[in-house]
Formats: sequence, C-alpha cells, structure tokens
Amino acid sequence: MYDYSLLSDETVRALIIALVLFLFAFISFVVVALYALIKTNAYSKKHKEKLKLICDVAYFHERGKRENQEDSLYISPMDKLDESGLVAACSDGMGGLLNGEVVSKFVTDSLSENYPYRFDAQQENSRIITGISDKIYEQYHLSAGATLVMVHIFDDYMNFYSLGDSNIILIRNNRATLLNHKQNYITLMIKKLADGGLDTTDAYRDTRAKGLIDFVGNINCNVQKTSRPIRLIENDIIIVSSDGVTDSMPLNRIVSHIHFDQSATGIARTIKYGVKARKNPRQDNYSAVIIKMKRSYV
Repeated sequence: MYDYSLLSDETVRALIIALVLFLFAFISFVVVALYALIKTNAYSKKHKEKLKLICDVAYFHERGKRENQEDSLYISPMDKLDESGLVAACSDGMGGLLNGEVVSKFVTDSLSENYPYRFDAQQENSRIITGISDKIYEQYHLSAGATLVMVHIFDDYMNFYSLGDSNIILIRNNRATLLNHKQNYITLMIKKLADGGLDTTDAYRDTRAKGLIDFVGNINCNVQKTSRPIRLIENDIIIVSSDGVTDSMPLNRIVSHIHFDQSATGIARTIKYGVKARKNPRQDNYSAVIIKMKRSYV
C-alpha cells in the first residue's frame, strides 16, 4: 500500500485543488444537463401542443337526376373548434316519400340549433337525434323521412351517429372503411341468410334490398353510435356523405382517385368529378363533407 505521508505539502495541495476543480466541473456539468433537460421537456410539451391535429374541411352538394335536391349538409362553426369540436352531418331525404328536401333540411337545422354537443355524452346526443325523429313522425306519420350521418371530432378523437343508409367513411393508409352499417333490408337479409348458412346472392336481387328499416322520421328510432371514441391520426380522411356518392363511386374507386398530399378541397373536387364522370343515368343527389386531419404548426 502506498504511504501518502511521503507526499510533499505542495503535492497534496495540488491534488486537493485538482479534486476541487474536478468536483466543480462535474457539478457544473450536472446543473447544465438538468437545466437543458428541463428546458427541452418544457419546449417539447409546448411544441407538442402547437402540433395538435386540426380539421381541414370542405364539401360538395350536387343534384343528380332527381327533380329536387333532397340532400342537406351541416358543418358547425369553425371558430368553435377549440372549445366544442367539429360537428359535420349529411341528411338525405328518402326517395319516393313526401317532402324529402324539407325533412332533410329540418334535420340539419335542428342539429344546428342543438349545437354545441358534449363530446362524451353519446347517449344524450342520441336522444337529441331521437327527438328530431319523433317530431318528424308526429308531423308525417311515416309518409316522410330522411337518413342521417353525423361525426363529432374533438381533441384527435371522433364519435359518430347514424340512421339509414348514408355513409361515414374513414380512409387511413390508402384503405377505406365504412364505419356505420346500413340500416336497410339488404343488410338484414344478408345477416339472416348468412346465419342460416345460405348463399347471400339472392339478397342483392330482392326488390326491397335498398328499403330502409330505420331512418329519421321513424318512431323510437335506433341510432347507431360509437360506444368508444375513435382515435384519429395525421392524414386520416373522413367522408360524411349521402349514398349517391358511393352508388357511383365505390370505396376502392374513391381511394384510387385521391392523393396523399391533397387538401380537403382537392379531395372534395376529385370525388365530385369522379361521380359526375360516371354519367349514371339514374344518378341520385350526391353530397359530402370531407375532413382531413392535419398537423398544426401555428
């Protein structure tokens, strides 16, 4: 073992000074590192808040071969996004019944009157829609009705509500998913045939196939709704539309026509002209609200 008593006083002082300088440098490094970490975390938190998802919104509202435009759209005030979220809806007056355009407009006007909606109150919001349906029933007693699809987007999450056979479509990573199931006879017949192990082809040939089994204007209607909000991510595209869109432009065709870098306005224009280019001689009215989720750098 080394005998430190042999060290001179000058050597000891030099070692002590070196040790003090080392400790000072180490403490300084730790302090600077902690400060940088705290500052980085604070910046990251602030920056993350700045990078929240925002809704880029556009729409089209086109009359097909029908005599009247029976589709109606609703988009909540864009200046209320931060506090109440975005609500977008499409209502399609039922063909063959009375006053389709009047009823669909009543639906969207009623949705507007009830805005804002609580995002976490799906049951309460469903009751509002049921109340609108009951009012239509009281006036028309099933001689008039409309479909309804509605989305509510708030803080990167989405709830939806649906009655009838209009569309709520989510496009993510170039794949389109129809989020709501259509409340029509074909859906009911396919389920019955499939449950019985039978061929479902005949369901598509049935003359009642597109007839609705539930809609706005039915008494005690059964509103489809999300049980849990859907998490949205950057570049998600949500299409809220009447069935006139997908009758002429199925989901795979919609996906093949739009581009990753398009804005909501560009996507709306692409889909609108895609439907028009089909030149369907029995083209229904076709309307949609397009929402693209983008990062905000402001």
